[in-house]
Amino acid sequence: MEIDAEGTATNYHDSSSGLSGGQAQKLVFFCLAAALRFQLADVDADVPRYGTVVLDEAFDRADPEYTRRAMDVFTDFGFHMVLATPLKLLQTLESYIGGLVVVAIEGGSRSRIERLTWGED
Repeated sequence: MEIDAEGTATNYHDSSSGLSGGQAQKLVFFCLAAALRFQLADVDADVPRYGTVVLDEAFDRADPEYTRRAMDVFTDFGFHMVLATPLKLLQTLESYIGGLVVVAIEGGSRSRIERLTWGED
């Protein structure tokens, strides 16, 4: 069941059938975040006792709106996100990012790691 900010039920879902692609994607991320929070949070806790979720290229092929919806769901559930994602998504993810580490493969045989902070040129 979807409930708006005033507590009014706006939608009820028993499956993803009949939903648009965007609605189905939102439902999937909501269910994932809710299941994780249920497993990780103590009864009546505001946030999980251990709330880091690692996603590896989860949004690589997603559009910016979908990516923001998914990140909003995880943020609303109180999770700390660690994302492995291509640089092309930084503009979409910027408001969710507190730090950044860039890993580059040089010559196909070694990796270079560089930590970046906001405000650096």
